[in-house]
Amino acid sequence: MKSKIKSLAKSKVEIIVTFDNNELLPFKNKALEELGQNLTLKGFRQGKAPLDLVESNVSPIELYEKLSLFALEKFYSQIISDNNIEPLGQPLISITKLIPNSLVELKLEISVMPHLTLTDYRQVAQGKQTSRQPITVTDEEVTEALTWLQKTRASTDPKTNTKIVPPLDDVFAQSLGNFQTLEELKKNIKEGLTIEKQEKEKERWRLEVMEEIIKQIKEEIPDILIEAEKSKMMEELKIRLAEMQLPFEEYLKQIKKTEEELLKDFLPLAEKRVKMALVLKEIAEQEKIEITEEEIEKKINEILNQLPDPELKNKINLEELKIFASGLIRNEKVFELLEKQQ
Repeated sequence: MKSKIKSLAKSKVEIIVTFDNNELLPFKNKALEELGQNLTLKGFRQGKAPLDLVESNVSPIELYEKLSLFALEKFYSQIISDNNIEPLGQPLISITKLIPNSLVELKLEISVMPHLTLTDYRQVAQGKQTSRQPITVTDEEVTEALTWLQKTRASTDPKTNTKIVPPLDDVFAQSLGNFQTLEELKKNIKEGLTIEKQEKEKERWRLEVMEEIIKQIKEEIPDILIEAEKSKMMEELKIRLAEMQLPFEEYLKQIKKTEEELLKDFLPLAEKRVKMALVLKEIAEQEKIEITEEEIEKKINEILNQLPDPELKNKINLEELKIFASGLIRNEKVFELLEKQQ
Protein backbone atom coordinates (compact mmCIF):
# COMPACT_ATOMS: atom_id res chain seq x y z
CA MET A 1 0.00 0.00 0.00
CA LYS A 2 1.24 3.46 -0.92
CA SER A 3 -0.14 6.80 0.18
CA LYS A 4 0.65 10.38 -0.73
CA ILE A 5 -0.76 13.36 1.16
CA LYS A 6 -1.47 16.92 0.02
CA SER A 7 -2.81 19.82 2.09
CA LEU A 8 -6.03 21.53 1.01
CA ALA A 9 -7.82 24.67 2.19
CA LYS A 10 -9.97 24.79 5.34
CA SER A 11 -7.79 22.29 7.22
CA LYS A 12 -8.45 19.44 4.82
CA VAL A 13 -6.03 16.97 3.26
CA GLU A 14 -6.12 14.85 0.15
CA ILE A 15 -4.56 11.41 0.39
CA ILE A 16 -3.99 9.26 -2.69
CA VAL A 17 -3.92 5.60 -1.67
CA THR A 18 -2.85 2.80 -4.00
CA PHE A 19 -3.59 -0.87 -3.31
CA ASP A 20 -1.91 -3.52 -5.44
CA ASN A 21 -3.52 -6.83 -6.33
CA ASN A 22 -1.85 -8.74 -3.49
CA GLU A 23 -3.39 -6.34 -0.97
CA LEU A 24 -6.84 -6.58 -2.57
CA LEU A 25 -7.26 -10.33 -3.13
CA PRO A 26 -7.51 -11.31 0.58
CA PHE A 27 -10.93 -9.59 0.57
CA LYS A 28 -12.22 -11.40 -2.53
CA ASN A 29 -14.53 -13.88 -0.78
CA LYS A 30 -15.95 -11.18 1.47
CA ALA A 31 -16.57 -8.90 -1.52
CA LEU A 32 -18.24 -11.68 -3.52
CA GLU A 33 -20.46 -12.60 -0.57
CA GLU A 34 -21.68 -9.02 -0.32
CA LEU A 35 -22.16 -8.63 -4.07
CA GLY A 36 -24.00 -11.95 -4.16
CA GLN A 37 -26.63 -10.69 -1.74
CA ASN A 38 -28.21 -8.68 -4.55
CA LEU A 39 -27.96 -11.39 -7.22
CA THR A 40 -30.79 -13.68 -8.26
CA LEU A 41 -29.40 -16.55 -10.33
CA LYS A 42 -31.35 -19.38 -11.87
CA GLY A 43 -31.56 -22.36 -9.55
CA PHE A 44 -30.53 -20.41 -6.43
CA ARG A 45 -32.33 -18.28 -3.91
CA GLN A 46 -31.24 -14.65 -3.81
CA GLY A 47 -27.90 -14.36 -2.04
CA LYS A 48 -27.31 -18.14 -1.97
CA ALA A 49 -25.37 -18.67 -5.21
CA PRO A 50 -21.81 -20.13 -5.01
CA LEU A 51 -19.05 -17.52 -5.00
CA ASP A 52 -17.51 -18.71 -8.27
CA LEU A 53 -20.89 -18.26 -9.95
CA VAL A 54 -21.27 -14.82 -8.37
CA GLU A 55 -17.84 -13.84 -9.71
CA SER A 56 -18.81 -14.85 -13.24
CA ASN A 57 -21.94 -12.67 -13.02
CA VAL A 58 -20.41 -9.43 -11.74
CA SER A 59 -18.09 -7.15 -13.65
CA PRO A 60 -14.39 -6.99 -12.68
CA ILE A 61 -14.86 -3.25 -12.17
CA GLU A 62 -17.65 -3.85 -9.67
CA LEU A 63 -15.61 -6.50 -7.86
CA TYR A 64 -12.49 -4.35 -7.58
CA GLU A 65 -14.47 -1.36 -6.38
CA LYS A 66 -15.75 -3.51 -3.53
CA LEU A 67 -12.28 -4.96 -2.85
CA SER A 68 -10.78 -1.48 -2.57
CA LEU A 69 -13.37 -0.40 0.01
CA PHE A 70 -12.71 -3.46 2.17
CA ALA A 71 -8.97 -2.85 1.89
CA LEU A 72 -9.45 0.78 2.87
CA GLU A 73 -11.52 -0.27 5.88
CA LYS A 74 -8.68 -2.49 7.09
CA PHE A 75 -5.79 -0.12 6.38
CA TYR A 76 -7.47 3.21 7.21
CA SER A 77 -5.97 3.50 10.70
CA GLN A 78 -2.51 2.76 9.27
CA ILE A 79 -3.01 5.43 6.58
CA ILE A 80 -3.94 7.95 9.27
CA SER A 81 -0.94 6.97 11.40
CA ASP A 82 1.53 6.99 8.49
CA ASN A 83 0.46 10.50 7.50
CA ASN A 84 0.35 11.78 11.10
CA ILE A 85 -3.10 13.37 10.94
CA GLU A 86 -6.07 13.55 13.31
CA PRO A 87 -9.20 13.07 11.16
CA LEU A 88 -12.50 14.77 11.82
CA GLY A 89 -15.53 12.86 10.58
CA GLN A 90 -15.57 10.39 7.72
CA PRO A 91 -13.47 10.75 4.54
CA LEU A 92 -14.93 11.59 1.15
CA ILE A 93 -13.85 8.66 -1.04
CA SER A 94 -13.52 8.50 -4.81
CA ILE A 95 -11.84 5.98 -7.11
CA THR A 96 -9.33 7.65 -9.42
CA LYS A 97 -7.79 4.59 -11.09
CA LEU A 98 -8.93 0.97 -11.33
CA ILE A 99 -7.15 -1.78 -13.25
CA PRO A 100 -8.64 -5.23 -12.54
CA ASN A 101 -6.07 -7.83 -11.46
CA SER A 102 -3.54 -5.03 -10.96
CA LEU A 103 -4.36 -2.05 -8.70
CA VAL A 104 -6.91 0.42 -7.41
CA GLU A 105 -6.14 4.04 -6.59
CA LEU A 106 -8.40 5.95 -4.19
CA LYS A 107 -8.59 9.64 -3.35
CA LEU A 108 -9.55 10.48 0.23
CA GLU A 109 -10.56 14.00 1.21
CA ILE A 110 -10.45 14.36 4.98
CA SER A 111 -11.05 17.23 7.39
CA VAL A 112 -8.28 17.15 9.98
CA MET A 113 -7.63 18.69 13.36
CA PRO A 114 -5.48 21.76 12.67
CA HIS A 115 -2.15 22.23 14.42
CA LEU A 116 -2.05 25.88 15.36
CA THR A 117 1.06 28.02 15.26
CA LEU A 118 0.54 30.03 18.41
CA THR A 119 1.95 33.37 19.37
CA ASP A 120 4.01 33.53 22.58
CA TYR A 121 1.05 32.87 24.86
CA ARG A 122 3.16 33.23 27.99
CA GLN A 123 4.14 36.73 26.91
CA VAL A 124 0.52 37.58 26.08
CA ALA A 125 -0.58 36.48 29.56
CA GLN A 126 2.27 38.40 31.15
CA GLY A 127 1.32 41.54 29.25
CA LYS A 128 -2.31 41.23 30.34
CA GLN A 129 -1.46 41.11 34.05
CA THR A 130 -1.78 44.90 34.22
CA SER A 131 -5.38 44.68 32.99
CA ARG A 132 -6.51 42.82 36.09
CA GLN A 133 -9.13 44.85 37.92
CA PRO A 134 -9.06 45.23 41.73
CA ILE A 135 -11.89 43.60 43.65
CA THR A 136 -13.86 45.77 46.06
CA VAL A 137 -17.21 45.29 47.75
CA THR A 138 -18.86 48.47 49.04
CA ASP A 139 -21.09 48.88 52.07
CA GLU A 140 -23.88 49.84 49.67
CA GLU A 141 -23.62 46.46 47.92
CA VAL A 142 -23.78 44.63 51.24
CA THR A 143 -26.82 46.70 52.24
CA GLU A 144 -28.49 45.95 48.90
CA ALA A 145 -27.97 42.21 49.43
CA LEU A 146 -29.29 42.48 52.99
CA THR A 147 -32.37 44.34 51.79
CA TRP A 148 -33.05 41.64 49.22
CA LEU A 149 -32.78 38.96 51.94
CA GLN A 150 -35.07 41.01 54.15
CA LYS A 151 -37.73 41.20 51.42
CA THR A 152 -37.56 37.44 50.79
CA ARG A 153 -38.38 36.86 54.46
CA ALA A 154 -41.37 39.21 54.46
CA SER A 155 -44.75 37.84 55.52
CA THR A 156 -48.31 39.01 54.87
CA ASP A 157 -50.65 40.22 57.60
CA PRO A 158 -53.86 38.20 57.02
CA LYS A 159 -56.04 40.97 58.47
CA THR A 160 -54.65 43.96 56.58
CA ASN A 161 -53.07 42.06 53.66
CA THR A 162 -49.94 44.18 54.07
CA LYS A 163 -46.34 43.03 53.90
CA ILE A 164 -44.50 42.70 57.19
CA VAL A 165 -40.75 43.06 56.71
CA PRO A 166 -38.58 41.72 59.56
CA PRO A 167 -36.15 44.22 61.11
CA LEU A 168 -32.46 43.90 60.30
CA ASP A 169 -31.13 42.80 63.68
CA ASP A 170 -29.38 39.89 65.36
CA VAL A 171 -32.61 37.86 65.46
CA PHE A 172 -32.94 38.23 61.69
CA ALA A 173 -29.33 37.10 61.23
CA GLN A 174 -29.88 34.07 63.48
CA SER A 175 -32.91 33.06 61.40
CA LEU A 176 -30.70 32.71 58.31
CA GLY A 177 -28.22 30.19 59.64
CA ASN A 178 -25.16 29.90 61.81
CA PHE A 179 -24.90 33.61 62.61
CA GLN A 180 -25.06 35.11 66.09
CA THR A 181 -25.13 38.76 65.11
CA LEU A 182 -26.09 40.98 62.21
CA GLU A 183 -22.44 41.95 61.81
CA GLU A 184 -21.51 38.29 61.27
CA LEU A 185 -24.15 38.07 58.55
CA LYS A 186 -22.83 41.25 56.90
CA LYS A 187 -19.30 39.86 56.98
CA ASN A 188 -20.49 36.62 55.38
CA ILE A 189 -22.35 38.52 52.66
CA LYS A 190 -19.27 40.63 51.93
CA GLU A 191 -17.10 37.51 51.65
CA GLY A 192 -19.62 35.91 49.31
CA LEU A 193 -19.82 38.99 47.09
CA THR A 194 -16.02 39.17 47.04
CA ILE A 195 -15.72 35.56 45.87
CA GLU A 196 -18.39 36.15 43.22
CA LYS A 197 -16.56 39.22 41.90
CA GLN A 198 -13.23 37.39 41.95
CA GLU A 199 -14.71 34.59 39.82
CA LYS A 200 -16.20 37.07 37.35
CA GLU A 201 -12.91 38.95 37.09
CA LYS A 202 -11.00 35.70 36.62
CA GLU A 203 -13.31 34.69 33.76
CA ARG A 204 -13.09 38.17 32.21
CA TRP A 205 -9.27 38.13 32.32
CA ARG A 206 -9.05 34.61 30.93
CA LEU A 207 -11.34 35.53 28.03
CA GLU A 208 -9.28 38.65 27.33
CA VAL A 209 -6.07 36.59 27.14
CA MET A 210 -7.71 33.99 24.89
CA GLU A 211 -9.09 36.63 22.54
CA GLU A 212 -5.63 38.16 22.17
CA ILE A 213 -4.13 34.77 21.31
CA ILE A 214 -7.01 33.91 18.97
CA LYS A 215 -6.60 37.19 17.05
CA GLN A 216 -3.18 36.03 15.87
CA ILE A 217 -4.24 32.59 14.59
CA LYS A 218 -3.53 32.28 10.87
CA GLU A 219 -4.73 28.71 10.26
CA GLU A 220 -8.16 28.05 8.78
CA ILE A 221 -10.63 26.27 11.03
CA PRO A 222 -12.42 23.17 9.64
CA ASP A 223 -16.06 23.79 8.78
CA ILE A 224 -17.00 20.50 10.43
CA LEU A 225 -15.88 21.84 13.85
CA ILE A 226 -17.73 25.12 13.45
CA GLU A 227 -20.93 23.40 12.30
CA ALA A 228 -20.73 21.01 15.25
CA GLU A 229 -20.30 23.94 17.64
CA LYS A 230 -23.30 25.75 16.11
CA SER A 231 -25.40 22.61 16.63
CA LYS A 232 -24.15 22.39 20.21
CA MET A 233 -25.10 26.02 20.84
CA MET A 234 -28.57 25.36 19.44
CA GLU A 235 -29.04 22.39 21.78
CA GLU A 236 -27.85 24.48 24.73
CA LEU A 237 -30.40 27.16 23.83
CA LYS A 238 -33.23 24.63 23.56
CA ILE A 239 -32.34 23.20 26.98
CA ARG A 240 -32.37 26.68 28.56
CA LEU A 241 -35.73 27.47 26.95
CA ALA A 242 -37.16 24.17 28.19
CA GLU A 243 -36.03 25.04 31.72
CA MET A 244 -37.89 28.35 31.32
CA GLN A 245 -40.91 26.43 29.99
CA LEU A 246 -40.77 28.46 26.79
CA PRO A 247 -41.40 26.38 23.63
CA PHE A 248 -38.67 26.76 21.03
CA GLU A 249 -41.18 27.62 18.29
CA GLU A 250 -42.63 30.38 20.48
CA TYR A 251 -39.14 31.75 21.08
CA LEU A 252 -38.51 31.89 17.32
CA LYS A 253 -41.75 33.85 16.89
CA GLN A 254 -40.69 36.31 19.58
CA ILE A 255 -37.31 37.01 17.98
CA LYS A 256 -38.84 36.84 14.46
CA LYS A 257 -36.26 34.43 13.10
CA THR A 258 -36.13 30.91 11.68
CA GLU A 259 -33.91 28.19 13.11
CA GLU A 260 -31.66 28.50 10.05
CA GLU A 261 -31.28 32.26 10.60
CA LEU A 262 -30.49 31.65 14.25
CA LEU A 263 -27.79 29.13 13.32
CA LYS A 264 -26.30 31.71 10.97
CA ASP A 265 -26.23 34.24 13.82
CA PHE A 266 -24.31 31.71 15.93
CA LEU A 267 -21.40 31.64 13.45
CA PRO A 268 -19.09 34.32 14.97
CA LEU A 269 -19.42 32.99 18.52
CA ALA A 270 -19.15 29.36 17.36
CA GLU A 271 -15.93 30.17 15.52
CA LYS A 272 -14.53 31.92 18.60
CA ARG A 273 -15.45 28.98 20.86
CA VAL A 274 -13.83 26.48 18.50
CA LYS A 275 -10.65 28.55 18.26
CA MET A 276 -10.49 28.86 22.03
CA ALA A 277 -10.86 25.10 22.45
CA LEU A 278 -8.11 24.48 19.89
CA VAL A 279 -5.80 27.01 21.57
CA LEU A 280 -6.29 25.39 24.98
CA LYS A 281 -5.62 21.96 23.46
CA GLU A 282 -2.49 23.18 21.69
CA ILE A 283 -1.08 24.88 24.80
CA ALA A 284 -1.73 21.76 26.86
CA GLU A 285 0.19 19.68 24.32
CA GLN A 286 3.10 22.11 24.11
CA GLU A 287 3.34 22.37 27.90
CA LYS A 288 2.95 18.58 28.27
CA ILE A 289 0.17 19.04 30.80
CA GLU A 290 -0.76 15.75 32.44
CA ILE A 291 -4.01 14.66 34.04
CA THR A 292 -4.21 11.82 36.53
CA GLU A 293 -6.99 9.25 36.85
CA GLU A 294 -7.56 10.47 40.40
CA GLU A 295 -8.18 14.02 39.14
CA ILE A 296 -10.64 12.76 36.53
CA GLU A 297 -12.51 10.61 39.04
CA LYS A 298 -12.77 13.53 41.46
CA LYS A 299 -14.13 15.84 38.75
CA ILE A 300 -16.65 13.21 37.59
CA ASN A 301 -17.95 12.86 41.15
CA GLU A 302 -18.26 16.65 41.44
CA ILE A 303 -20.32 16.76 38.24
CA LEU A 304 -22.54 13.85 39.26
CA ASN A 305 -23.15 15.32 42.71
CA GLN A 306 -24.46 18.51 41.10
CA LEU A 307 -27.19 16.64 39.23
CA PRO A 308 -30.51 16.99 41.07
CA ASP A 309 -32.23 14.03 39.42
CA PRO A 310 -30.85 10.57 40.37
CA GLU A 311 -32.43 9.12 37.22
CA LEU A 312 -30.36 11.49 35.10
CA LYS A 313 -27.16 10.04 36.55
CA ASN A 314 -28.09 6.59 35.26
CA LYS A 315 -28.57 7.91 31.72
CA ILE A 316 -25.13 9.53 31.47
CA ASN A 317 -22.52 7.94 29.22
CA LEU A 318 -19.57 7.58 31.60
CA GLU A 319 -16.98 7.43 28.82
CA GLU A 320 -18.23 10.71 27.36
CA LEU A 321 -18.35 12.19 30.87
CA LYS A 322 -14.76 11.11 31.42
CA ILE A 323 -13.66 12.91 28.24
CA PHE A 324 -15.63 16.00 29.28
CA ALA A 325 -14.14 15.99 32.79
CA SER A 326 -10.65 15.52 31.40
CA GLY A 327 -11.15 18.55 29.15
CA LEU A 328 -12.31 20.71 32.06
CA ILE A 329 -9.25 19.76 34.11
CA ARG A 330 -6.89 20.34 31.19
CA ASN A 331 -8.35 23.78 30.47
CA GLU A 332 -8.14 24.80 34.12
CA LYS A 333 -4.48 23.77 34.27
CA VAL A 334 -3.74 25.80 31.13
CA PHE A 335 -5.41 28.89 32.59
CA GLU A 336 -3.58 28.44 35.89
CA LEU A 337 -0.30 28.33 33.97
CA LEU A 338 -1.18 31.56 32.14
CA GLU A 339 -2.22 33.27 35.36
CA LYS A 340 1.21 32.60 36.87
CA GLN A 341 3.04 34.53 34.13
CA GLN A 342 4.45 37.63 35.83
